[in-house]
Amino acid sequence: MRGWSACFATGLACLGAAGAARADDSATTPCADEVPGARTHDGFFVRSAPGLAFLWAHVEGAVGEPHRSGIRGIGQSGELALGGTPARGWVVGGSVWTARIDPVFIEGGQTVSPDDDSVKWTALRLGPFVDFYPDPARGFHATAAAGLVVQFESDTKGDAIEPLAYGMSLATGVGYEWFVLSDVSLGFLGRFALGGVARSGSGVDERSLFIVPELALSATYH
Repeated sequence: MRGWSACFATGLACLGAAGAARADDSATTPCADEVPGARTHDGFFVRSAPGLAFLWAHVEGAVGEPHRSGIRGIGQSGELALGGTPARGWVVGGSVWTARIDPVFIEGGQTVSPDDDSVKWTALRLGPFVDFYPDPARGFHATAAAGLVVQFESDTKGDAIEPLAYGMSLATGVGYEWFVLSDVSLGFLGRFALGGVARSGSGVDERSLFIVPELALSATYH
């Protein structure tokens, strides 16, 4: 019995020593995303995101005849975002977004296209944004933005042919990025914006609700 007891005690002592050694190793070994020089999304943030945007707008109270009831179109979009990382995985900052659309108008129940492609629907959004990376060492992220919107229609010279319209817009989206340098990543961003604008003319208030789905390429320094 004494022999078995001695062997059992010796075995327990060996297991305890091995466990202590593993605990000590884990305490001194840094996590993968804490290794000096590891690629992570943190610190100063700047992103450029040119893309392709689609427009669907519903119009009420349009000025003039025939009454306009809708706008459809496709065109280019672009965003510049600047910010920082106040907490792990979270980016907060401000952004400027714009879209320039070749429109088709719904007037008097008919689809009307500008004859010479001279009319452009342009929108500008300025406001705060937030971006979240669940794993800062990876590329998946979700984003949301809000801001003031200015919308106008212009001719080939860029001169407004309708009064400016003002309103608000909210946008949300998801994307994925791949590091190409230690602080630079490239990727894709899918986004969906919803907003409303209003303008006055001839004593009538014209209101427009719009949605803009968008697919963009993103280049991020982070």
